[in-house]
Amino acid sequence: KSRDSVVSGDDQPPLPPLNEEDLSEQERLWITGFSLTKNRGELHTLDVETGAMSYVNEITARAIKWPNEVASIPRQQYVMNHHPTNSSSSATTTFASSNGEQLEDALLVTDGFLVPGKDKGGLYVVQNPTNSATERRVCLTGVTNLQGDIINGESDWFYHRAVWMDMTGDGRQSILAARAKLPLLQGNSQDDNGTLGKGQLVWLERPMPHTFDVRTGTPLDVDGTVFDPFRPSNTPWKLRILDEGPDVMFSVADLDPQDDTIEVIASQFFSKKLSLHSIKLGLEPKVTFRRVIDDRCGAAFSSVLADLDGLTTMQQADAAHYPMVVDSGSTVVSLNSNDAFSHLLVTSHECSYADSSGETDEHHASTTNTEDFESEVTASSDSSTSVSSTAQSKIDGGSLFAYRVPIGKDAWKTKPWTRSVIATGFKVQGQLSNMINPGAPGFVYSFFPTREGGIGSDKKWHRPLIGLSGDCAESAYILRPIEEDTIEVGEDRSTKYALMCEIKCSSTVGSLAVGYDDFYTTVAEQQSGYAKIYVPCYEQDKVLVFALGSGEDEDVMEDGW
Repeated sequence: KSRDSVVSGDDQPPLPPLNEEDLSEQERLWITGFSLTKNRGELHTLDVETGAMSYVNEITARAIKWPNEVASIPRQQYVMNHHPTNSSSSATTTFASSNGEQLEDALLVTDGFLVPGKDKGGLYVVQNPTNSATERRVCLTGVTNLQGDIINGESDWFYHRAVWMDMTGDGRQSILAARAKLPLLQGNSQDDNGTLGKGQLVWLERPMPHTFDVRTGTPLDVDGTVFDPFRPSNTPWKLRILDEGPDVMFSVADLDPQDDTIEVIASQFFSKKLSLHSIKLGLEPKVTFRRVIDDRCGAAFSSVLADLDGLTTMQQADAAHYPMVVDSGSTVVSLNSNDAFSHLLVTSHECSYADSSGETDEHHASTTNTEDFESEVTASSDSSTSVSSTAQSKIDGGSLFAYRVPIGKDAWKTKPWTRSVIATGFKVQGQLSNMINPGAPGFVYSFFPTREGGIGSDKKWHRPLIGLSGDCAESAYILRPIEEDTIEVGEDRSTKYALMCEIKCSSTVGSLAVGYDDFYTTVAEQQSGYAKIYVPCYEQDKVLVFALGSGEDEDVMEDGW
């Protein structure tokens, strides 16, 4: 949609792809789009400094018909442990990741949706994206024909999220993903539990080089050329099923840094529950423990790890006792790998409709005593309970929940994850374009107002802001932390938030983006170092950009930023 409305306009020539310097040093905004009527997807990038836009070629666009999340690809490194003294000796070579410091000029794209014609999704790598001479795409989950359609492999699965992970313990960056299918649309019935869709947690193993050069350690393919794991002869990657259930979004944590497992926390949309899956890493990774955290959360959609207690500022003293981030589950990175975290943020993507006037029924909506929230959506929860005794009567429509991670040896396995309602009352604004599986809210994010992170202008740590894409609520929301003098027994003080801003878009709001580079400085005056929030308005073919600032010239509440 962006290519149609911005790049290929009659008054605008096509823009060139970004050069090598742009790739390594400047923020790039990636925009994905899709359509029920078009047999192609949209994948574009924007240089936030100059406003120049470029896009993938038509072959890639027709292969990836419904692009969802886009991720960078870490550069795989190979380390020679010793050099042999003669040609008959075997060199010892190990793998090492770049820890995100070095990236390939490539993207990992998840593809597919639940509607017929778009449900045969997959995982794609796009190398040298937007480079008209060298761009190449390859499917890691199947073999494609000349039209880009998958002609083998497991069909009818679609993917929303995939992350790079050393699953085998040898340094190889394989892929951990959740996938889903909706058999009901093909005439099949519900499963034994009454669930419409099906989800699986899977991993794709990165292939091993055929051999290594005995002198240099360079990885080689079977034909003697430099090994490329994305070469057609090395794809599709071998896929294995880890567990049933996870279908859309998930995060990855290390809830016990002293053991040999990692934990996947999955928001199961179709099964309407929040689940935990502990994976023992090794040459044959397997799930060794699983539990349901909450089975009364509704259709859980987005789930991300967040630090609402400031653990990242004190974890060095006692790191082994804090849950640690492996992958926060968010495209907006406010926590890095090995950071401590305190909460899990989850959206319940329910389908409740606003009335014809667009207003919610205030009689059933949650209430709040704060005057900072003048909206149909209510925040600053009035209930914080164990998931085993949640007061559902205080939840209306779609909601944003916060779950506190139980502290103590193996407490995450046995103790309740206390749930707080941060915001509720999100309603679908029904229209023709969102008739397929409508819901609200969508994705949740935690982020800081400035590039410096959680340390404010007063040199103290402050809780992050929370961003919400409303999805079919047709708004984007920014929530700010508030301090209350008194709270009720059992309430979680760290989850107290109020509405800072609602951006009404009159269209479906998908995935937000947050950056800190100045945006297109020739057309917009802004304070450097403050967050820029990008809001996609689907039906309007627009991406709105908002810049935060210090507020020093405005009559605003002093909050430390």
